Amino acid sequence: MSAAASQRSGFDLAVVGAGVAGLAAALGIAQLGLKVALIGPDARAFAPTEAAPFDARIYALAPAAIGLLERLKAWPQMTAARVQSVARMRVFGDAGNELSFDAYQAALERLAAIVEEGELARVLATACGYTPGITRLRASFARLQRGVDGARIELDDATAVDARLIIGADGARSALRAAAGINADETPYGQTALVANFTCARPHQGVAFQWFCDEGVIALLPLPGDFISLVWSAPQALATELQALDPAAFAHRVTERTQSVLGDLQLRGDVHAFPLRVIRVDRLVDDRIALIGDAAHVVHPLAGQGLNLGLGDVSELLRVLGSREEYRDPGDLVLLRRYARARAESIDLMRFTTDRLARLFGADNAFARTLRNAGLSLVDRITPLKNALIRHAATR
Repeated sequence: MSAAASQRSGFDLAVVGAGVAGLAAALGIAQLGLKVALIGPDARAFAPTEAAPFDARIYALAPAAIGLLERLKAWPQMTAARVQSVARMRVFGDAGNELSFDAYQAALERLAAIVEEGELARVLATACGYTPGITRLRASFARLQRGVDGARIELDDATAVDARLIIGADGARSALRAAAGINADETPYGQTALVANFTCARPHQGVAFQWFCDEGVIALLPLPGDFISLVWSAPQALATELQALDPAAFAHRVTERTQSVLGDLQLRGDVHAFPLRVIRVDRLVDDRIALIGDAAHVVHPLAGQGLNLGLGDVSELLRVLGSREEYRDPGDLVLLRRYARARAESIDLMRFTTDRLARLFGADNAFARTLRNAGLSLVDRITPLKNALIRHAATR
């Protein structure tokens, strides 16, 4: 550390990354009575405007993720007018086959809640701001040093932070993960997710829609009022073509592709594009290091489970830290391996499922089309199986 550097010592944990997962982790850690440094620039906030009243980044939170936010006392602080419950989901194949999921039939309050990234970040950041035990440092991670009893990270403003455990929550391009020597294998899908918000002519009634077809996977997620959010995971050539359309032409194309299920759609705001890839890390933990969120895994968005997986990481890490033996410090590798083992099955299952579905529904051949459409019809006819799938997803 340079002579000009300032030093922050005495932290139990440091969280690198101030996105939704990092904010939730810092808040939960402080509520356990531990001292935590929350490091990184503020999460990007999308200020609502008349042209684009909702964020471009929309998340479908599963009941388990909502449960975590409730335990953190953050969920009641959400602005009701910015949250939309999903009561039903309709999934269509490319031969007219349909699979529907209904919260009422599965004895659930809702299948999911649609929430903006900006609203989640606002609520969690506000809670972190008034929770004792959290020190907020808005500089970026620069370097990592590890010792027997703890770790030191240096920030780009020359501040040094000492802690017994460093949590990497700094996203898919995690600088902390790279500094810790944890390898990440990235495989592109050759697809781009186009994300945009629309007003719809017909009420969505809290129903989410999804189409699997030769032009990719298309989802319409309900937003409060007469708004919906589009996520179109399109092959790269098609994504380029769609991005070149003017707003009216793009809205018309989406209306046609979604079979006018919500009537004419009118684009509100910009169209955003995100190249799709899967990221696998060779381990979730290392000496004095634990990864959560996109730093730990990135999956295909067709099931909308990326943030749910990340908040599942937070929930399990908090459980492990909260139940540790008195003689173990938070960075004990034995403790961290408990976290890694507990998360392995959920992460591997979600990665395998989304990857295989993406490839099955991306295959343009007669056998694949027959198989995927027959599968949708079969599952739709077996109500106990559908309800079991819903309840399984709700607890992950």
